[in-house]
Amino acid sequence: MFDAHLHLRDARILPYHRQFVKDALEAGVTACIDCAARPEEWPMEVVCSLEVTSAFGLHPWLVSVAPPDWQEKLRCVLSADPQALVGEVGLDGIRRVVDGGAQQRFALAAQLDLAAALERPVVLHGARAWAGLLRFIEPWLKRIPAWMLHGVSFSTELLNLPVFRSSNIWLSVGGSLLAPGAKVLPRLVPHIPPERLLVETDSPDRFPIGGEPLVLGQPYVLCNQPGNLRCVVREVARLLGASEREIAERTAANARAFLACR
Repeated sequence: MFDAHLHLRDARILPYHRQFVKDALEAGVTACIDCAARPEEWPMEVVCSLEVTSAFGLHPWLVSVAPPDWQEKLRCVLSADPQALVGEVGLDGIRRVVDGGAQQRFALAAQLDLAAALERPVVLHGARAWAGLLRFIEPWLKRIPAWMLHGVSFSTELLNLPVFRSSNIWLSVGGSLLAPGAKVLPRLVPHIPPERLLVETDSPDRFPIGGEPLVLGQPYVLCNQPGNLRCVVREVARLLGASEREIAERTAANARAFLACR
């Protein structure tokens, strides 16, 4: 299986990194896209048994506290790794901001310009802001080789937006699919083009119902782990009337097709 979005450099899991990777491999996860979304994570080196593709970017939650030279630091780390993606970047509608999102839009535009200049695929965050984000990226749509919409959850009506006429957009589904009372995402999944479907855990966040926490014996610290990707695959398979193996193989092939756009 291929986990299309997680955070190997997250400070919460670093003390348990070996177990994190071991559980992933035992569950059948062999490859992932690791998003370093904080400037302090960019210089970290990741060494593990998983096949890791790195992505570097400034998360929209962090734009107000980023160091003044973050753009130059990001350019340097991306230039040092020609295979790296840009991400996780985007716009956010979960946390209220006093400036109406102006800083987020400025930071996103700067990072999309950088991705276009370096010809790198982009991993997008758009929680509760997808409609505005999908309109915002239109000027960059053809200048950037590929896009991953991470952790999608929006109404099927948004699939009628002009951006989805492009063939370079992939949609990644995560643990929100298993949330109690989830309605929007289960309705969306059958409408995602099969060749554009990805699965993810967003570990150590988005702990799914029915999953196994990273650190057993700590009931109040339910950190997600890539081994729980099988829960997402199982639910996608149920919704699509397919086998788990078929969904695992299809989404892994789709992830490699996305990465081949570098």
